Amino acid sequence: MTRLMTTMTATATMAAEAMQVVKDLRWMIVCIAVLIVTDLWFGVSESQKRKVPIRLSRAGRRTCNKLIDYFAYLFFGAIMGMAIFEPLGIANHTTTAAAGLSLACVWEMDSIVNHVLALHGYAGRFSLMRLATGFLKRKDSALGEALEESLKENRKENRKEDHEEDAKENRGNRNQEEN
Repeated sequence: MTRLMTTMTATATMAAEAMQVVKDLRWMIVCIAVLIVTDLWFGVSESQKRKVPIRLSRAGRRTCNKLIDYFAYLFFGAIMGMAIFEPLGIANHTTTAAAGLSLACVWEMDSIVNHVLALHGYAGRFSLMRLATGFLKRKDSALGEALEESLKENRKENRKEDHEEDAKENRGNRNQEEN
């Protein structure tokens, strides 16, 4: 019984700390949510302009995945802060969680800027990620090269997933037409 009470108390304490992190970063979470919805809006607008069929299931799935990913960054940053940075006196958990969410904000803004530029006919001419890669290459060429390779691999994986989803959807449409 005592062990159960200790476990419940520890779990409640950790849950309270997690909720405190969410409370401390509530406006950053709202900012992320606004950026995700804005990205969805401009992504759909870009698809409409290019006359690409809009698949709400894919858009919804990607939006939900982003929300989950960004909450994972929030909690990972907070846990790293509590486990490593606070004991060493470097930074508190709120600061490390904010650093993780700041990266998410930069990625979302990059996506939004690319959608807006594509809507105005300037597709592929600007990228915050390419800018960051160039900056890193000037400071540390090995780190810049590693980031560039990682981004290339990520783009290839995303294209492969898109092609697989398109093929699956096309098979589904053919099956519906046959019935």
